[in-house]
Amino acid sequence: MVAKQGGSVGMDVGGGDDDTAVRSRIEGADGVVTLSGIHNFRDVAGPGYPVAPSGAGSAGTMARGIVFRSAAISATDGDVNILESLGVTTIVDLRTEGEVAQQPDVPVPGARNLPIDILQGNSTAATLMNSGIVTVEEARSEMARTYERFVVGDDERAAFGRAISAVAASTGASIVHCTAGKDRTGWTSAILQLLAGVSEEDVVADYLLSQNNTAELTAAIMQYVRVKMPHQADAIEVLMGVEEANIRRSLEALAKEFGDVRRYLVEGAGMDGDAVDDLGSRLRS
Repeated sequence: MVAKQGGSVGMDVGGGDDDTAVRSRIEGADGVVTLSGIHNFRDVAGPGYPVAPSGAGSAGTMARGIVFRSAAISATDGDVNILESLGVTTIVDLRTEGEVAQQPDVPVPGARNLPIDILQGNSTAATLMNSGIVTVEEARSEMARTYERFVVGDDERAAFGRAISAVAASTGASIVHCTAGKDRTGWTSAILQLLAGVSEEDVVADYLLSQNNTAELTAAIMQYVRVKMPHQADAIEVLMGVEEANIRRSLEALAKEFGDVRRYLVEGAGMDGDAVDDLGSRLRS
């Protein structure tokens, strides 16, 4: 399910308004959008994941076209046109100041860009590559710590709360992204999916799609690493990877510390309860 290069994906999603007509030409049934310059760009709702009933409501599917996820917005002119067609009005950039300075997002007309540094001085794969880690064991340990801090770290949790609040306040579609779109973006997507009522198994399966969707980006980086930093290559390959154990660690910490995603957002991340409930309703078709 790698983001497809060139051409458009045909899909009849129903409806007759202009936005739906445009989306039907560019968004595939699996939620992957046809872009040439942005890796791992897809709908957080995937194909429309099944959701459990909420309160008096019935079961349904997660609503598509509300939140998209990706790697850095290194968009071509054609990509920018597609993002405009998707009705994107909010881009939440989860990267550090250093990452943003190294690869600034391409502006999208009509969309405001909100930088929210999830790491708050801590580390993830994108910032560990130059840290001197040389063993696979160190790399796995650091990634495990990162995913645990997504839940138990006060600063990281508050930053995720600001990111989700930005999505909740958006007047149109949102994009959430980091550098590769797999770790910080992966947990943000998991939060949104859980809030919609998507099953944990579907959340994990969606997270793992980044293995294929970032393969091209990872291969390009690893080609450079094996020439310039051969002593760190195996460790960096772990940092660049997508491992089920990582997302499972975050989910287990969430269940242990908060019980459910609503408590995580309200009690842990400082979000308003009504805003959380309203967003949950929007995320369900």
